[in-house]
Amino acid sequence: MKRALKIVARKHNTIGVKSVTLRNELVSKNALSEQGIAHIEKEQSTLNTINELVRTISHYLNSPLTVLLGKVELLSQVNENGVVPKEDIERFAQACKREICRIDAIVRAFQDLYQVQHKTYPPGVKMLNVEKEIKNRIKATSFLR
Repeated sequence: MKRALKIVARKHNTIGVKSVTLRNELVSKNALSEQGIAHIEKEQSTLNTINELVRTISHYLNSPLTVLLGKVELLSQVNENGVVPKEDIERFAQACKREICRIDAIVRAFQDLYQVQHKTYPPGVKMLNVEKEIKNRIKATSFLR
């Protein structure tokens, strides 16, 4: 009987040790999973920021490019008729220069991103305040208009 009790106790002890080992392995794997999830969330946040940056760049560049395209198309239509008043050419040229300066200001703003201020959004997420920087750069070049 004592022998049977010793065997049962040994088996119970072995099961307890295996249970603790298994629990420790699960805790370790859970920690690794949480680290992996945190890494994926950080990567997703980075991709979202890049996506927002690309949309912002596209928006701010497309506006002056549309004006330039319109002026060039208008100038080519006027040219087909053979009559291009000098004041129209000067006006179109000034509009094109102004829009090129806007594009230049936008490109410079993105080249100088290290100077751009961060804006904090809830809950503590920091993002580049690119829109503010672009508007400031465009205002700075407004004397060219």
